[in-house]
Amino acid sequence: MPHQKGKQSHGEAQLLPTKEALTALKSDVTFESACLELCDNSLDAWKRTTSRTEPAKIEIYAKEHDDRTELIIRDDTGGVPRDRAAMLFGIGRSAKTGGGTIGTFGVGAKKGLVNLGIPFRITARAGDESSGWTYRITNEWFERKDDWSVPVYESTNVSPGTTEIRIEDLNYEWTKQRASNLRTRLGEAYNLFLSDSMQTLRDTSYDLCITVDGKQVEPQGLPDWSYTPFDGLHPRRYEGIKISSEKLDAPVVLHITVGLLKKKDAHTAGTDIYCQSRKVASGLRSSTGGFNTGINSLGTFGARHERLKIIVELETTGDGQHLPWDTQKSSVDRHNPIMQGTNYSKGAYNWLRRTCQQYFDANADQVPTAFVEPYSANSPYAASDGRPLRHDFSGRERVTQNYRPSNDLSEINAIMDRIEAQILLGIQSKAGIRDWQLPAYNTQLTSEINGPTKSLTPIEDQLPQNVVDDPYAAVGKINELARLHLEGGYYYPDDLEDWQEPSYVTFFEQHGSDKVSKKTSFREDLPRTLEEMATMDDTASVSSESGMDLYSSQTVPKNMTETETAELFLVLGGKTSAERGAKVLETTRNELCEQFDVEGNAGDDILWEHIRHQLNEFLE
Repeated sequence: MPHQKGKQSHGEAQLLPTKEALTALKSDVTFESACLELCDNSLDAWKRTTSRTEPAKIEIYAKEHDDRTELIIRDDTGGVPRDRAAMLFGIGRSAKTGGGTIGTFGVGAKKGLVNLGIPFRITARAGDESSGWTYRITNEWFERKDDWSVPVYESTNVSPGTTEIRIEDLNYEWTKQRASNLRTRLGEAYNLFLSDSMQTLRDTSYDLCITVDGKQVEPQGLPDWSYTPFDGLHPRRYEGIKISSEKLDAPVVLHITVGLLKKKDAHTAGTDIYCQSRKVASGLRSSTGGFNTGINSLGTFGARHERLKIIVELETTGDGQHLPWDTQKSSVDRHNPIMQGTNYSKGAYNWLRRTCQQYFDANADQVPTAFVEPYSANSPYAASDGRPLRHDFSGRERVTQNYRPSNDLSEINAIMDRIEAQILLGIQSKAGIRDWQLPAYNTQLTSEINGPTKSLTPIEDQLPQNVVDDPYAAVGKINELARLHLEGGYYYPDDLEDWQEPSYVTFFEQHGSDKVSKKTSFREDLPRTLEEMATMDDTASVSSESGMDLYSSQTVPKNMTETETAELFLVLGGKTSAERGAKVLETTRNELCEQFDVEGNAGDDILWEHIRHQLNEFLE
């Protein structure tokens, strides 16, 4: 050991661990995390011996004795050679041969063993050795404070490639519920190893079976994403993003998979983070998951974002200690350079913002359920054949628009505009709606009218685009034509287009259909259609205080000018399930006419134009 220049040495300090420290380490370990640590060792052995190309099995089960419970963890992932026997319980010992392992810190399994119970026995046999070995750790061993050695014996009753750990007196009560909870936790942590759908997505092929008390662990699998064909909002996977640093002995590879769930799910939504294919964190909705405010944040995660699901995978063939996980593999360090970025590379959070922002913005306020829920992976209209669309980003720095969903959601808004117009006109028309749009159209239409669509009149023709763009103006004109007919004592819908007739009929039903009957002849001075009404010669001009010249071919009957009220509503969150509104003004037609200095019987279109003009001036 080098000495400081000019200083006299007084010997060396032995900075060795103590057994008391080893025992104390168990305090931050739970039953489930202890079992996971031992399974991590098994998966690393599997990698060292066969590169995880051969079938493997991990068994966890309990045996009840009179006064104790014995827990056995056995695997056939390759075993441990005799000359590495210390690796399984020696502090800081870890087999990192070849890199890319899950166990990186050399303390996890040790803490887990002490937490589960003492005494315990470890038995193993490498696949190419003629016999196995075994040793036992007891309370007496811990009492020998300065002696870290343990006798190792030959074992002949262990199969090649097998490792077995027996906790002779489990510190925890073993119940069916505990076994069930452990199966769930294992299915989450090793989802990438156990799930066929995740392996297909990642181009991997593992044959791994994990059982607890003889029952097989089921993986979480892929999230229940919507493969909606609208506006490019189907799930996407950005693969092979490299993050480098002068401190890394090998690049870290980042994969991001993102999409919208079919249904809002408070438990599932958010960001999952995997390191070395082992899940570290689930459903993150804070800054650790890439949310909240900041230059590389998506925004604050709220209830309206509970359809957003992001999967982040970080892996390296180098030293896994540089990855942003803690020694328990249960939390993520958001300040880690891999997450924040380095002098050489943008960090994971920067990539999350650039790949996932449009999905974050497509929240439940912007995208109604009808546009995601009908499109499961098995739907005939599922985008990308019901699988996340994969983008190779191994050599890319920019995320251009063709690799992201639409910014303006034009396809969704077009269907929403059409539905709004049809409901206002009292009709239903599927003309012009493509087959892949029909599930969303039918679902949203039923939702909007809050019941069966039989209350709407079916028509064959497609609505003109100008009517879709401003259906309120179209309804207003139809009502004005109906008022003229009612005032003249006529009911004559024969020359109207199919989409115009339901509004015309509704007006008469509400304003005196019992006062008129259908006529076979028609007065020449009355318009029969909207087109005739627009071209009549006897249009009246009125002026407002603002200098607008407005023309109308209709007037309102005198009885209406004296009795009609006028209400102004403000609607927020329009065209979404979160639509909400309130009445902000109530007055009378007479008061409005006086305010705008127009005749009391002026047509509705005159009043509407004045109100629009006043609001536009106010907003400007």
